[in-house]
Amino acid sequence: MAYTMEDFKKDYIRENLGELEPEEILEMLSVEERLKGLPAEERLKGLSPEVIEAYLKGLRKKQ
Repeated sequence: MAYTMEDFKKDYIRENLGELEPEEILEMLSVEERLKGLPAEERLKGLSPEVIEAYLKGLRKKQ
């Protein structure tokens, strides 16, 4: 199998990712990509019960 430009790009990123600040890495990801795989408890951390309830209430109204 040939070594492609895409392979080179992936290798380059892997080798140099450590030189970036965490904030710079996060900027490259969408919100969905950042949250992918996180359990609900982690997603909701930092939100008050009131904010969560308001969100749920809004979802119920849409249904």
